[in-house]
Amino acid sequence: MLMVSPILIIFGTAVFFSSFSIHTHHMRKVFIGSIGLVTSVLMYGSPFVAVKQVIRTKSVEFMPFYLSLFSFLTSLLWMLYGILGRDPFLTAPSAIGSVMGILQLVVYHIYSKCKEAPKTNPDIEQADV
Repeated sequence: MLMVSPILIIFGTAVFFSSFSIHTHHMRKVFIGSIGLVTSVLMYGSPFVAVKQVIRTKSVEFMPFYLSLFSFLTSLLWMLYGILGRDPFLTAPSAIGSVMGILQLVVYHIYSKCKEAPKTNPDIEQADV
């Protein structure tokens, strides 16, 4: 409930503000489209938390390959659809998502070749003895 309530409050505020404060259809479209653009970019950027962990540990175990691959492919297809439909609110975040997907795949490729010995916890080894 703590995670859902801020989202519902933000959504309700956007609906209320756009319904009663913005009177033209074009301005409503720009306002809601801008909110969608920002949230889409944040969604595509969220896997960079895992990228930070991958760079710090030099291990790709925290970043699933297929998540990065299909995130890239999905954003690429939505970008193409936005270009064909001439919709900047669909094209812009999808283009940013495609670039972020490529960066994730590059990081995965670089660090998947790092075959460092797994880190062990000396306390666990002593408990086994």
